[in-house]
Amino acid sequence: MSKAVRSLAVAAALGVAGAFAACSSDDPKTNPPGADAGPEASSSSSSSGGPEAKGGFVVTVSGEDLAVNGYDWTKDSLAEGDPPAFVDGWAIKFDHVIVTVDKIRVNADPDKDEANPKNVGPVVASVDGPFAVDVAIGGDVVGKSGSPDEKTVAIATLEKQSSGAAFDPATRYAFSYDLVSAAANAKLVNLDAAGKALYEEAKAKGWSTIYSGTATYKGPPVDDDAGVNVFAKIPKEVKFKLGFKNPATYANCRNTDLQKAGDEFPRGVQATANKTTTVQITIHTDHAFWDKLNVEGTPLHFDAIAASSSTYGTPATPGVVTIEDLAAVDVTGFKTKAGEPLPWRSLVKDYSAPAGQMKFDANGTSFSKANSFAAFLAYSAASGGHLNADGECEITNNFTP
Repeated sequence: MSKAVRSLAVAAALGVAGAFAACSSDDPKTNPPGADAGPEASSSSSSSGGPEAKGGFVVTVSGEDLAVNGYDWTKDSLAEGDPPAFVDGWAIKFDHVIVTVDKIRVNADPDKDEANPKNVGPVVASVDGPFAVDVAIGGDVVGKSGSPDEKTVAIATLEKQSSGAAFDPATRYAFSYDLVSAAANAKLVNLDAAGKALYEEAKAKGWSTIYSGTATYKGPPVDDDAGVNVFAKIPKEVKFKLGFKNPATYANCRNTDLQKAGDEFPRGVQATANKTTTVQITIHTDHAFWDKLNVEGTPLHFDAIAASSSTYGTPATPGVVTIEDLAAVDVTGFKTKAGEPLPWRSLVKDYSAPAGQMKFDANGTSFSKANSFAAFLAYSAASGGHLNADGECEITNNFTP
């Protein structure tokens, strides 16, 4: 769960999208103002004259303010802070966080089968993409947190059901979507020139999620009088480019905009009769950096990535790390680029680092390339797809870890 969005009361109070024109579900207007539509875009562009799809939905995509602003680190930072900090003293700034969204589906009966939530009623409305979205850039729609730093971008509207009927305001509908591999026919919603170049690389390499940016060490100086402290050899600035082959389906999501029932929020989305309801696909960027799979909210680490930097050993020289550099790194016993064991460390008050060599917990997940850190990162990042900030979805990984 992203710790950047904590006020569910604020989230529940938000419901109307910004300025996007209406369209039917079988002929969506998919391009917000100023978007690069790409080669397969509809010839109709959205208007900025105000919402017209009253009673329907506008679908947005957000990486929350953490994708836009990144993760800072100060001496007062906490692992469980709001926002959370990297426990090893790194500040992270994203240049790009690009995902490709496809096959947005609204189905009847989200509560059809409690034992198998993926079993829902028939599709009543849908929008096909694919839509390439950079959530580090975002757009001009108010996100679910209500923060002006959460720059959310709209990708499609669903004015009514495929049958032509209006959505029933008294009914909840299941909401699902896919994150897919970068595609030649993707509509480039908000990609800048650098993002477009990165997306070309993603298409060539089969990536579905891309994190790129800069990590800067802001922790206290490392004492290395003996010349043996590996942390003193890690460059203080590391540019990273992490492309993940991790397409997944996010089905029948829970909705934190709705009234909580018992311990869980209800599944599905619900229209209103007189305004457009925002449905936000939310990408939590913190998931990729956890140290244990399939457990929400474990500590964030960057040392394991930085230790494979191209300039390891010359800390004054900025370095680079790519996903390819991490493919052969063993998560059961991290080593530096020079082959030295990498210890755990904690530079925050609310997390105690284990003793000994750093190792991450795959928690029962096996990988086709044994213990590969690149595979671990891709698998963990795939868990970051949500609905309306913190609504959890039924996830099916459409890739082999």
